[in-house]
Amino acid sequence: MTTVRLLKNGAEAFPAMFMAIEQAGSCVAFEMYLVADDETGREFRSHLTTAARRGIEVMVLVDAWGSMSLADGFWDTFREAGGKVRWFRPIKKGLLPFRDHRKMLLVDDHIAYISGLNVANEYYLGAGGEPPWRDNALEITGIEVIRLRSAFSRMWVRAELPLRKSLFLRSSDRERLAVSGGKIRFLESGPENPFHPERRAYRQVVHRAAKSIDLAMSYFYPPGSVMRALRRAVNRGVRVRLLFPQKNDVAIARWAARGLYGRLLRARMEVWEYKPTMMHAKLTIADDTVIAGSANLDIRSGRFNYELVAIVNDPQVAAGARADFETDLREAERIHLDEWNVRPFMQKIKERISYWLLARADLFISRMEIMRKMW
Repeated sequence: MTTVRLLKNGAEAFPAMFMAIEQAGSCVAFEMYLVADDETGREFRSHLTTAARRGIEVMVLVDAWGSMSLADGFWDTFREAGGKVRWFRPIKKGLLPFRDHRKMLLVDDHIAYISGLNVANEYYLGAGGEPPWRDNALEITGIEVIRLRSAFSRMWVRAELPLRKSLFLRSSDRERLAVSGGKIRFLESGPENPFHPERRAYRQVVHRAAKSIDLAMSYFYPPGSVMRALRRAVNRGVRVRLLFPQKNDVAIARWAARGLYGRLLRARMEVWEYKPTMMHAKLTIADDTVIAGSANLDIRSGRFNYELVAIVNDPQVAAGARADFETDLREAERIHLDEWNVRPFMQKIKERISYWLLARADLFISRMEIMRKMW
Protein backbone atom coordinates (compact mmCIF):
# COMPACT_ATOMS: atom_id res chain seq x y z
CA MET A 1 0.00 0.00 0.00
CA THR A 2 1.31 3.41 -0.99
CA THR A 3 0.97 6.26 1.49
CA VAL A 4 1.54 9.94 0.80
CA ARG A 5 2.15 12.78 3.22
CA LEU A 6 2.48 16.46 2.29
CA LEU A 7 5.17 18.14 4.41
CA LYS A 8 5.05 21.89 4.94
CA ASN A 9 8.31 23.79 4.74
CA GLY A 10 11.80 22.63 5.68
CA ALA A 11 10.78 22.49 9.35
CA GLU A 12 8.80 19.32 8.58
CA ALA A 13 10.70 18.01 5.56
CA PHE A 14 14.32 18.04 6.74
CA PRO A 15 13.82 16.20 10.06
CA ALA A 16 11.77 13.56 8.20
CA MET A 17 14.53 13.11 5.62
CA PHE A 18 17.21 12.93 8.31
CA MET A 19 15.28 10.22 10.12
CA ALA A 20 14.78 8.22 6.92
CA ILE A 21 18.55 8.33 6.21
CA GLU A 22 19.31 7.26 9.79
CA GLN A 23 16.97 4.27 9.43
CA ALA A 24 18.24 3.22 5.98
CA GLY A 25 18.96 -0.49 5.73
CA SER A 26 20.56 -0.88 2.30
CA CYS A 27 20.73 2.16 0.01
CA VAL A 28 20.25 5.92 -0.26
CA ALA A 29 20.03 7.91 -3.51
CA PHE A 30 20.13 11.68 -3.22
CA GLU A 31 19.61 14.02 -6.19
CA MET A 32 19.74 17.78 -5.68
CA TYR A 33 20.00 20.97 -7.72
CA LEU A 34 21.56 23.15 -5.00
CA VAL A 35 23.58 22.14 -1.95
CA ALA A 36 25.15 24.94 0.10
CA ASP A 37 28.14 24.82 2.40
CA ASP A 38 26.19 26.15 5.37
CA GLU A 39 24.62 24.69 8.53
CA THR A 40 21.88 22.92 6.56
CA GLY A 41 24.22 21.53 3.92
CA ARG A 42 26.71 20.31 6.49
CA GLU A 43 23.98 18.67 8.58
CA PHE A 44 22.63 16.86 5.54
CA ARG A 45 26.16 15.74 4.61
CA SER A 46 26.68 14.47 8.15
CA HIS A 47 23.64 12.18 7.94
CA LEU A 48 24.72 10.88 4.53
CA THR A 49 28.27 10.27 5.80
CA THR A 50 27.06 8.41 8.89
CA ALA A 51 24.91 6.16 6.69
CA ALA A 52 27.88 5.43 4.41
CA ARG A 53 30.03 4.51 7.44
CA ARG A 54 27.38 1.98 8.44
CA GLY A 55 27.88 0.22 5.11
CA ILE A 56 24.85 1.71 3.39
CA GLU A 57 25.30 2.36 -0.34
CA VAL A 58 24.92 6.14 -0.60
CA MET A 59 24.95 7.89 -4.00
CA VAL A 60 24.81 11.68 -4.34
CA LEU A 61 24.08 13.47 -7.62
CA VAL A 62 24.47 17.26 -7.52
CA ASP A 63 23.89 19.71 -10.34
CA ALA A 64 27.13 21.49 -11.24
CA TRP A 65 25.42 24.79 -12.10
CA GLY A 66 22.97 24.95 -9.21
CA SER A 67 25.77 24.11 -6.76
CA MET A 68 28.52 26.04 -8.54
CA SER A 69 29.56 27.76 -5.30
CA LEU A 70 30.09 24.39 -3.59
CA ALA A 71 33.69 23.17 -3.61
CA ASP A 72 34.26 19.54 -4.56
CA GLY A 73 36.22 19.18 -1.31
CA PHE A 74 32.94 19.59 0.59
CA TRP A 75 32.35 15.88 -0.09
CA ASP A 76 35.81 14.59 0.95
CA THR A 77 34.75 13.15 4.32
CA PHE A 78 31.68 11.62 2.69
CA ARG A 79 33.83 9.94 0.03
CA GLU A 80 36.26 8.69 2.67
CA ALA A 81 33.29 7.02 4.40
CA GLY A 82 32.50 5.12 1.19
CA GLY A 83 29.92 7.44 -0.36
CA LYS A 84 29.77 8.16 -4.08
CA VAL A 85 29.39 11.66 -5.57
CA ARG A 86 28.80 12.70 -9.15
CA TRP A 87 28.39 16.23 -10.53
CA PHE A 88 25.67 16.56 -13.14
CA ARG A 89 27.15 17.97 -16.38
CA PRO A 90 30.28 19.61 -15.02
CA ILE A 91 30.75 23.15 -16.30
CA LYS A 92 34.50 22.69 -16.82
CA LYS A 93 33.68 20.04 -19.44
CA GLY A 94 31.52 22.47 -21.40
CA LEU A 95 28.25 20.84 -20.33
CA LEU A 96 26.50 24.03 -19.24
CA PRO A 97 22.96 23.85 -20.67
CA PHE A 98 19.99 21.76 -19.53
CA ARG A 99 20.34 21.40 -15.80
CA ASP A 100 19.22 18.74 -13.34
CA HIS A 101 16.64 20.74 -11.38
CA ARG A 102 15.24 17.69 -9.58
CA LYS A 103 15.11 17.35 -5.78
CA MET A 104 14.75 13.77 -4.59
CA LEU A 105 15.79 11.54 -1.72
CA LEU A 106 15.19 7.80 -2.14
CA VAL A 107 15.80 5.45 0.79
CA ASP A 108 15.81 1.63 0.47
CA ASP A 109 13.72 1.98 -2.71
CA HIS A 110 10.74 2.20 -0.36
CA ILE A 111 10.45 5.78 0.87
CA ALA A 112 10.97 8.88 -1.26
CA TYR A 113 10.90 12.63 -0.79
CA ILE A 114 10.08 14.71 -3.86
CA SER A 115 10.05 18.46 -3.44
CA GLY A 116 11.07 21.95 -4.45
CA LEU A 117 13.40 22.21 -1.45
CA ASN A 118 17.10 22.69 -2.06
CA VAL A 119 19.61 21.97 0.71
CA ALA A 120 20.50 25.38 2.11
CA ASN A 121 19.65 27.53 5.11
CA GLU A 122 17.04 29.47 3.14
CA TYR A 123 14.90 26.34 3.07
CA TYR A 124 15.35 25.16 6.66
CA LEU A 125 16.88 27.47 9.27
CA GLY A 126 16.51 30.81 7.51
CA ALA A 127 19.29 32.98 6.12
CA GLY A 128 20.26 36.63 6.38
CA GLY A 129 17.81 37.28 9.20
CA GLU A 130 14.87 36.21 7.01
CA PRO A 131 12.44 33.41 7.93
CA PRO A 132 12.77 30.12 6.01
CA TRP A 133 11.24 30.03 2.55
CA ARG A 134 7.77 28.61 2.03
CA ASP A 135 7.93 25.26 0.26
CA ASN A 136 6.58 21.72 0.27
CA ALA A 137 7.75 18.12 0.04
CA LEU A 138 5.90 14.90 -0.62
CA GLU A 139 6.83 11.88 1.51
CA ILE A 140 5.84 8.76 -0.42
CA THR A 141 6.10 5.27 1.03
CA GLY A 142 5.27 2.00 -0.71
CA ILE A 143 6.00 -0.29 -3.61
CA GLU A 144 5.42 2.39 -6.26
CA VAL A 145 8.53 4.21 -5.06
CA ILE A 146 10.82 1.56 -6.59
CA ARG A 147 10.18 3.17 -9.99
CA LEU A 148 12.26 6.12 -8.88
CA ARG A 149 15.38 3.95 -8.73
CA SER A 150 15.49 3.70 -12.53
CA ALA A 151 14.81 7.45 -12.77
CA PHE A 152 17.82 8.16 -10.57
CA SER A 153 20.00 5.66 -12.44
CA ARG A 154 19.25 7.35 -15.75
CA MET A 155 20.33 10.71 -14.37
CA TRP A 156 23.46 9.16 -12.87
CA VAL A 157 24.43 7.92 -16.34
CA ARG A 158 23.53 11.22 -17.99
CA ALA A 159 25.57 13.25 -15.52
CA GLU A 160 28.70 13.46 -17.68
CA LEU A 161 27.10 12.46 -20.97
CA PRO A 162 26.83 15.03 -23.79
CA LEU A 163 23.28 15.78 -24.85
CA ARG A 164 23.63 14.19 -28.29
CA LYS A 165 24.67 10.87 -26.71
CA SER A 166 21.92 10.90 -24.10
CA LEU A 167 19.40 11.03 -26.94
CA PHE A 168 20.43 7.52 -27.88
CA LEU A 169 20.09 5.78 -24.55
CA ARG A 170 18.70 2.27 -24.87
CA SER A 171 14.91 2.24 -24.98
CA SER A 172 14.85 0.16 -21.79
CA ASP A 173 16.64 3.04 -20.06
CA ARG A 174 13.98 5.50 -21.20
CA GLU A 175 11.09 3.85 -19.40
CA ARG A 176 8.40 6.39 -18.71
CA LEU A 177 7.43 6.75 -15.08
CA ALA A 178 3.99 7.91 -16.16
CA VAL A 179 2.84 4.30 -16.42
CA SER A 180 2.36 4.27 -12.64
CA GLY A 181 -1.34 4.03 -11.96
CA GLY A 182 -3.82 4.34 -9.16
CA LYS A 183 -3.18 6.81 -6.38
CA ILE A 184 0.10 8.28 -7.60
CA ARG A 185 2.01 8.86 -10.82
CA PHE A 186 5.57 10.05 -11.26
CA LEU A 187 6.59 12.13 -14.25
CA GLU A 188 10.11 13.03 -15.33
CA SER A 189 10.88 15.47 -18.10
CA GLY A 190 13.94 16.80 -19.88
CA PRO A 191 15.21 18.17 -23.18
CA GLU A 192 15.42 14.70 -24.77
CA ASN A 193 11.68 14.13 -24.34
CA PRO A 194 9.67 15.86 -27.11
CA PHE A 195 6.34 15.02 -25.46
CA HIS A 196 6.78 17.34 -22.43
CA PRO A 197 4.88 14.99 -20.06
CA GLU A 198 4.98 17.36 -17.10
CA ARG A 199 3.32 20.14 -19.11
CA ARG A 200 0.71 17.77 -20.52
CA ALA A 201 -0.06 16.54 -17.00
CA TYR A 202 -0.80 20.08 -15.83
CA ARG A 203 -3.14 20.62 -18.77
CA GLN A 204 -4.96 17.36 -18.11
CA VAL A 205 -5.42 18.06 -14.41
CA VAL A 206 -6.70 21.58 -15.14
CA HIS A 207 -9.02 20.26 -17.84
CA ARG A 208 -10.58 17.70 -15.45
CA ALA A 209 -11.09 20.12 -12.55
CA ALA A 210 -14.76 20.70 -11.77
CA LYS A 211 -14.72 22.91 -8.67
CA SER A 212 -11.43 24.60 -7.84
CA ILE A 213 -7.81 25.02 -8.86
CA ASP A 214 -5.35 26.45 -6.33
CA LEU A 215 -1.85 27.02 -7.60
CA ALA A 216 1.20 28.21 -5.63
CA MET A 217 4.18 28.82 -7.89
CA SER A 218 7.51 30.54 -7.35
CA TYR A 219 8.31 31.17 -11.03
CA PHE A 220 5.37 31.54 -13.39
CA TYR A 221 5.48 32.28 -17.10
CA PRO A 222 3.76 29.19 -18.53
CA PRO A 223 3.28 28.13 -22.14
CA GLY A 224 0.17 29.38 -23.88
CA SER A 225 -1.50 25.96 -23.71
CA VAL A 226 -1.55 26.07 -19.90
CA MET A 227 -2.85 29.65 -19.90
CA ARG A 228 -5.65 28.64 -22.26
CA ALA A 229 -6.52 25.63 -20.09
CA LEU A 230 -6.82 27.89 -17.02
CA ARG A 231 -9.05 30.35 -18.89
CA ARG A 232 -11.32 27.54 -20.07
CA ALA A 233 -11.56 26.26 -16.49
CA VAL A 234 -12.79 29.66 -15.30
CA ASN A 235 -15.30 29.80 -18.16
CA ARG A 236 -16.86 26.51 -17.08
CA GLY A 237 -17.26 27.74 -13.50
CA VAL A 238 -14.05 26.55 -11.81
CA ARG A 239 -12.60 28.88 -9.19
CA VAL A 240 -8.92 29.52 -9.99
CA ARG A 241 -6.64 31.07 -7.36
CA LEU A 242 -2.99 31.78 -8.11
CA LEU A 243 -0.44 32.52 -5.38
CA PHE A 244 2.96 34.00 -6.23
CA PRO A 245 5.82 35.37 -4.11
CA GLN A 246 5.91 39.08 -3.37
CA LYS A 247 9.58 38.65 -2.44
CA ASN A 248 11.49 36.76 -5.11
CA ASP A 249 15.13 35.65 -5.13
CA VAL A 250 15.19 36.14 -8.92
CA ALA A 251 14.03 39.68 -9.65
CA ILE A 252 13.62 39.13 -13.39
CA ALA A 253 11.33 36.14 -12.72
CA ARG A 254 9.15 38.27 -10.46
CA TRP A 255 8.75 40.95 -13.11
CA ALA A 256 8.09 38.36 -15.82
CA ALA A 257 5.28 36.79 -13.79
CA ARG A 258 3.82 40.20 -13.01
CA GLY A 259 3.68 40.87 -16.73
CA LEU A 260 0.90 38.25 -16.88
CA TYR A 261 -1.23 39.60 -14.04
CA GLY A 262 -3.40 41.73 -16.30
CA ARG A 263 -4.31 38.76 -18.49
CA LEU A 264 -4.98 36.56 -15.50
CA LEU A 265 -7.19 39.12 -13.79
CA ARG A 266 -9.14 39.92 -16.95
CA ALA A 267 -9.78 36.19 -17.31
CA ARG A 268 -11.41 36.33 -13.82
CA MET A 269 -8.70 34.40 -11.99
CA GLU A 270 -7.72 35.45 -8.48
CA VAL A 271 -4.12 36.61 -8.12
CA TRP A 272 -2.41 36.81 -4.72
CA GLU A 273 1.13 37.62 -3.56
CA TYR A 274 2.62 35.89 -0.52
CA LYS A 275 4.24 38.47 1.78
CA PRO A 276 6.14 36.90 4.75
CA THR A 277 9.08 35.43 2.82
CA MET A 278 10.07 33.93 -0.50
CA MET A 279 7.48 31.37 -1.59
CA HIS A 280 9.43 28.68 -3.42
CA ALA A 281 6.55 26.19 -3.73
CA LYS A 282 5.57 24.34 -6.91
CA LEU A 283 2.15 23.10 -5.85
CA THR A 284 -1.15 22.63 -7.68
CA ILE A 285 -4.39 21.45 -6.07
CA ALA A 286 -7.23 20.68 -8.48
CA ASP A 287 -10.26 19.15 -6.74
CA ASP A 288 -8.82 15.93 -5.22
CA THR A 289 -5.55 15.95 -7.18
CA VAL A 290 -2.22 17.39 -6.02
CA ILE A 291 0.85 18.01 -8.19
CA ALA A 292 4.14 18.71 -6.41
CA GLY A 293 7.82 18.39 -7.16
CA SER A 294 10.63 20.37 -8.71
CA ALA A 295 8.92 21.83 -11.79
CA ASN A 296 7.85 25.43 -12.04
CA LEU A 297 5.20 26.50 -14.51
CA ASP A 298 7.69 28.27 -16.71
CA ILE A 299 9.19 27.71 -20.13
CA ARG A 300 12.54 26.40 -18.86
CA SER A 301 11.03 23.77 -16.56
CA GLY A 302 8.69 22.64 -19.31
CA ARG A 303 11.32 22.24 -22.03
CA PHE A 304 14.92 22.28 -20.92
CA ASN A 305 15.47 21.39 -17.27
CA TYR A 306 15.32 17.85 -15.97
CA GLU A 307 12.35 17.80 -13.60
CA LEU A 308 10.50 15.30 -11.44
CA VAL A 309 6.94 15.67 -10.17
CA ALA A 310 4.38 13.47 -8.47
CA ILE A 311 0.67 13.54 -9.24
CA VAL A 312 -1.35 12.36 -6.27
CA ASN A 313 -5.05 11.51 -6.48
CA ASP A 314 -6.13 11.49 -2.84
CA PRO A 315 -8.93 13.52 -1.23
CA GLN A 316 -7.18 13.57 2.15
CA VAL A 317 -3.87 14.83 0.77
CA ALA A 318 -5.70 17.42 -1.33
CA ALA A 319 -7.70 18.61 1.69
CA GLY A 320 -4.53 19.08 3.71
CA ALA A 321 -2.84 20.94 0.86
CA ARG A 322 -5.86 23.21 0.43
CA ALA A 323 -5.91 23.96 4.17
CA ASP A 324 -2.27 25.06 3.93
CA PHE A 325 -3.14 27.15 0.89
CA GLU A 326 -5.92 28.91 2.80
CA THR A 327 -3.44 29.68 5.60
CA ASP A 328 -1.01 31.12 3.06
CA LEU A 329 -3.73 33.35 1.60
CA ARG A 330 -4.26 34.91 5.02
CA GLU A 331 -0.66 36.11 4.79
CA ALA A 332 -0.97 37.29 1.20
CA GLU A 333 -2.12 40.41 -0.61
CA ARG A 334 -4.79 40.11 -3.27
CA ILE A 335 -4.19 41.95 -6.54
CA HIS A 336 -7.21 43.74 -8.03
CA LEU A 337 -7.54 44.65 -11.69
CA ASP A 338 -8.53 48.30 -11.24
CA GLU A 339 -5.49 48.96 -9.02
CA TRP A 340 -3.22 46.93 -11.27
CA ASN A 341 -4.17 48.93 -14.36
CA VAL A 342 -2.81 52.16 -12.87
CA ARG A 343 0.63 50.85 -11.88
CA PRO A 344 3.62 53.01 -12.93
CA PHE A 345 4.68 53.03 -16.57
CA MET A 346 8.27 52.01 -15.78
CA GLN A 347 6.95 48.94 -13.98
CA LYS A 348 5.14 47.91 -17.16
CA ILE A 349 8.39 48.29 -19.13
CA LYS A 350 10.26 46.09 -16.63
CA GLU A 351 7.56 43.45 -16.92
CA ARG A 352 7.66 43.35 -20.71
CA ILE A 353 11.44 43.21 -20.95
CA SER A 354 11.68 40.53 -18.24
CA TYR A 355 9.01 38.38 -19.85
CA TRP A 356 10.70 38.66 -23.26
CA LEU A 357 14.09 37.67 -21.83
CA LEU A 358 12.79 34.64 -19.94
CA ALA A 359 9.96 33.39 -22.14
CA ARG A 360 11.33 34.29 -25.56
CA ALA A 361 15.09 34.88 -25.65
CA ASP A 362 15.90 32.00 -23.27
CA LEU A 363 13.71 29.68 -25.35
CA PHE A 364 15.45 30.68 -28.59
CA ILE A 365 18.97 30.35 -27.16
CA SER A 366 18.22 26.96 -25.62
CA ARG A 367 16.77 25.63 -28.87
CA MET A 368 19.88 26.75 -30.75
CA GLU A 369 22.03 25.02 -28.14
CA ILE A 370 20.09 21.77 -28.58
CA MET A 371 20.70 21.91 -32.33
CA ARG A 372 24.40 22.67 -31.85
CA LYS A 373 24.89 19.84 -29.35
CA MET A 374 23.02 17.35 -31.55
CA TRP A 375 24.89 18.12 -34.73
